[in-house]
Amino acid sequence: MIPVERVVVTGATVLCDFQFTADGRWSVIGIEDATVVVEDGEVVRIVASSTFNLGLGDVVVTAKGRFVMAAPIVVAGPGREGALLDWLEGGRLIDATLAGIGEMVLPETLVDGPHGRCIRQRIKDFEIPAANPLGVDAATLSVLEDGMRIPADRDPADGLFEAIRVRMDAGLDPIEILAGLTRGPAAALGRPGLGTVELGSTARLLVLDDDPTINPLAILEPYAMTFGDRVMRRAEIEVLRDTSIRGAEMRERIGALEPEGVDVELVRRWTTSTQGQIFAGIGSGGTDGDIRFSGITGEPRFDAIMGRLRLSPPAGEPNLELSYVGPPESFEFVTTPEEGGLAVALEVQGREPVSASSTGSTAPPIVDLALDLDVRRALLAGEGPLDLSVQELIYGNGPIGLSPRRYRFVEIAPESCPPCFEGFQRVWKLEILDEEQGPGYVAAIATIGIRDGRPSRARFGLGEETLWVDELATDGRPSID
Repeated sequence: MIPVERVVVTGATVLCDFQFTADGRWSVIGIEDATVVVEDGEVVRIVASSTFNLGLGDVVVTAKGRFVMAAPIVVAGPGREGALLDWLEGGRLIDATLAGIGEMVLPETLVDGPHGRCIRQRIKDFEIPAANPLGVDAATLSVLEDGMRIPADRDPADGLFEAIRVRMDAGLDPIEILAGLTRGPAAALGRPGLGTVELGSTARLLVLDDDPTINPLAILEPYAMTFGDRVMRRAEIEVLRDTSIRGAEMRERIGALEPEGVDVELVRRWTTSTQGQIFAGIGSGGTDGDIRFSGITGEPRFDAIMGRLRLSPPAGEPNLELSYVGPPESFEFVTTPEEGGLAVALEVQGREPVSASSTGSTAPPIVDLALDLDVRRALLAGEGPLDLSVQELIYGNGPIGLSPRRYRFVEIAPESCPPCFEGFQRVWKLEILDEEQGPGYVAAIATIGIRDGRPSRARFGLGEETLWVDELATDGRPSID
C-alpha cells in the first residue's frame, strides 16, 4: 500500500454508469481518454486527460487503453452449516478484494457486532486490503435476493466467476451483468455513489486491461484497485494472492500441531500474522506453569521448534528444553535455574557442546509471546500491575544467546481498546523493556486480551504494520486474520 495525497487514474475509458433504456436494452454511460481524481476515497474530478496537470503529491495509475469502473458489490452467501460468520475469518474478505470485489453485503447484526467492528477498524486503518463489509437489515437483504451471491465455503474469486458465468450462459447482456454488480445493489442499499463513477462517488475503482462490457469476467483480474486515498497495483495483488494461499496452508499446518506428551483435545493453537497473512504458529498444552509446545514458521525461514517450558521445575531440572530445526543452524537449547541466573547448555548441530551461565532472571526464557503468555497465564488472572524480569532467547542469523528483558503489565478497560478486544473479560497493556538499551527503554508495546480465563489475543503496533498473535479460529469465534 502506498500512502498518497490523491490517486490519479489517467487516460482511461471510464464506465460511469449502466442504464436500462426505453427500448428495453442496457447501455453504458462512458467517457473516453479521461482522468479520474480520487481524494480521501471520493471522486473529486473527471476531466479530459489532455487538460489535466499532475501535482507533486499525485500517485498516477497509467490507464491508457484500459477501463475504469466501480468495484462490484456482492451479497455474502453462507459457509459451513449456513454460517455467514465465516466471512469474518480466514482472510476471506481479503481474498474477496483480490478478486476485484469492493463491498460485501452482510446482515447488520454481524457487521455491527464485535467481529464486524474489528474488521472495519482494520480496513479503516489500512492494515488489511479487504472488501468492505456492509451491514443491512433483513428487508434490504430480501430486496437484494437476486444480487450476486458468493458462498463463504469457497474461494471468493471462484464464487464470483461462477455467478457471472451462470448469467453469461443464460444469455444476459454483459452490461446488465455489470449493472447487477454495481448500480443495482448500490441503489437497493440507498447508496448509489457506491455503484457509479461520478463526482462524489465513494466506490472503490477497478482499473481493467480488458473491456468488461464485452467480457464481464475481466473484473476478476484488475490491473489496479483504489482503497480510499491509496492504490494497489497488479504486482501487489499477485503478491497478496500468493501470500493468501500460503496463509491458508499455514492455518492447516498449525491446526495439525500436536506437541509431544499432550492430549490432542487439550492443545491450544496460536497464529502469528500481519496484514491478514499468517506466517507462524505455535501449539501448546499442559498444566499451569508447565507446558509442552511445537511451532512452525513459514516463508522465508521454514523452521520448527519443539520442547517444554516450566515456571517452577524441581531443583536441578530445566525450565526450558528447546529443539530448533532450520536455518542457519539447528540446535538444542536447555536452561536450568541456578543461583543468580540460568545455567545454559547449547548444542549446535555439528559443533562441540557449550556450557555457560547467564546472569539475571532465573525464570524460564521468552521463546515466543504465545508460549510466554500461556506459561504465565495464572499471573494474568490476578491483580496488576505486574513487573517481571525475564531473559529472551535470541536466535536467527546471529549468535544464539539470552538477552535481559522486563515485562510490565497494566490492566486497562476493555472499552478503551481497539474494537478487536471487545467482549474480552480483561485486557492488559504490556510494555516490553529492553534493559540493554538503557533504564526504562520500551522496546515494544502490546495489548493482551483475556478470554475464558486465559490470554487469547495480542496486538503489537509496529510502525505502519500491526502484528497479531491470536488463538486459531473455532466455531463461532473468528481469528484475527
